[in-house]
Amino acid sequence: MAGKRRLMMLVARKTIECVIQFESYIAHPYWPEREQSIQIELRSGVNRLKNDDKKVAALRAECGKRGITLEDYRELKRLAARPWYRIDSADESSPIIIPRHQLAGCLVETIGRSPKALRGKYEKDSFRHHVRISDFTTEKVQADEVFDRYVKLEGSNKRDHQVSPVIRDFEAVGTFSIVHDAKPEELKRVMAFALEEVGVGASRKMGYGRGAIVSFE
Repeated sequence: MAGKRRLMMLVARKTIECVIQFESYIAHPYWPEREQSIQIELRSGVNRLKNDDKKVAALRAECGKRGITLEDYRELKRLAARPWYRIDSADESSPIIIPRHQLAGCLVETIGRSPKALRGKYEKDSFRHHVRISDFTTEKVQADEVFDRYVKLEGSNKRDHQVSPVIRDFEAVGTFSIVHDAKPEELKRVMAFALEEVGVGASRKMGYGRGAIVSFE
């Protein structure tokens, strides 16, 4: 009986409902379809070809090796370009969400660089066990603006033109589930610091993905 009670204590969790006010957010998802289309392009050698007919032929040949059609490849490209995570990823009018993996990544990075006085009991290698995070839902369905810039390519002096959709000034709602002996105020302190100093999503070094906690109950 004592062993069963200890096991129940180990798995018991407390749920915290959280509302975050974000100044801005860029998702820049890396979908599985993006990796698939990149591999098709690399294997086909299409980027080395200048003639359009040869490009199409090379892509069709590589698609054939993979058991898909050229139309399937074009659909992969369309799916790879989706700019947001949504409640329903197939519906472009579905509310945008901030996915749990981006929030967890932000917090783990914060814990990895923070002193004990800030992070409390949390360690980056065990954080995902102690704290489980839901997706955070917004009421946004489309971009408010775009972030347009040139990005230096790694190992090259060339710059790539990138345009990223941005949403601004919104609330995101979700939950944290913490182990029974964790202190909510410690997690709140880490989360507040992460939102101010680290950021969530893409282009964080440019000031995006910042916010503040509205409620934590």
